[in-house]
Amino acid sequence: MSLSIEQLRALLRAIEEYPELREELRRHVLTQELLALPIEMQRRGQQLDRIEQDLRELRNTTLRHEELLARLVTLAERHDERLARLEELAQRHDERLAELTEITARLAATSERHEQELAALRALAERHDERLARLEELAQRHDERLAELTEITTRLAATSERHEQELAALRALAARHDQRLAELTEITTRLAATSERHEQRLEELTITAERHERTLRQIRSELASVTVTIGAMVEADAADALVATLERKGYTIKQNPWSVAVNGELDLAALVVDPQGQEHWVVVEVKVQLHRRDIRNWARKLTTKSFLSRLAREAVEPPFLAYVYGQRIYRDALQTAASLGLGVLSRRGELVEPAGLVLPGPGQDIR
Repeated sequence: MSLSIEQLRALLRAIEEYPELREELRRHVLTQELLALPIEMQRRGQQLDRIEQDLRELRNTTLRHEELLARLVTLAERHDERLARLEELAQRHDERLAELTEITARLAATSERHEQELAALRALAERHDERLARLEELAQRHDERLAELTEITTRLAATSERHEQELAALRALAARHDQRLAELTEITTRLAATSERHEQRLEELTITAERHERTLRQIRSELASVTVTIGAMVEADAADALVATLERKGYTIKQNPWSVAVNGELDLAALVVDPQGQEHWVVVEVKVQLHRRDIRNWARKLTTKSFLSRLAREAVEPPFLAYVYGQRIYRDALQTAASLGLGVLSRRGELVEPAGLVLPGPGQDIR
């Protein structure tokens, strides 16, 4: 039975005028999967929005931690500089104290010499007195030498006067030495008090530095926990993207993706069966940010003996289907991956298809 143009137009007008007729027509034409597809796509979009919001919050937390860590490092450096200045000041105090000690020793030696000279002067005066007595006795015996004795006596008197003047000068010098010694004693006392205050301040700075060190260790622990959490989330996204991509391409997942820690980094491995029925392993390098250098490093790692030995201990043997997963991927990474024959995955799925299986060895043979 065929419809004319007018009958078809009448049918279309009826569909536009009566919604229940339009719904009945859609129910007969479209499958249940196509009808449910808009609702499923909306649900998946909401899940992606929530994941992106969580990642933004984690990134903001990480930035705040890094800023706090930078401020703590700056504060520790200022403390180190201030401690260095205090140590330099203490060293100058020690040097000044050594100089004062040396000056005090020289003053003591000078005072001792003055005492010796004074004793010598006293002995000389005693000898002069003895000589004067002998001269007086000689004058009594020798009147002819009276003039000479008188002259000698005059000289002795002048010498004695000079001795008195020198003795007075020595006494004045000793008084000045006593005054200077008192000043040095006072300076030494002040230096001792200053040194004690410096010791107290140094102890306070040491306590502050230890408190900062404990805070820094706590921040590092929190950052490590955040890093582990982000790594687990990215690894889970990579595993989901890998499974979805392989199933879409007709692969059978024989062993679900699992983590292999190689050289301190997390990689994924999964045992699959390709559409031709061949069984082989799929290995995935997981990165939060994927650059060109990460692609090159992954290509080199596939040829290293240590990496292959680590995989062999986990029963993962070549040839491999090699992918790299990135949460954030740069354009040059995609170009490099395509040139090296490696696949690239993201949350949206496969961005670059691998050229084939990787046979690790010199030159990285890909078939």
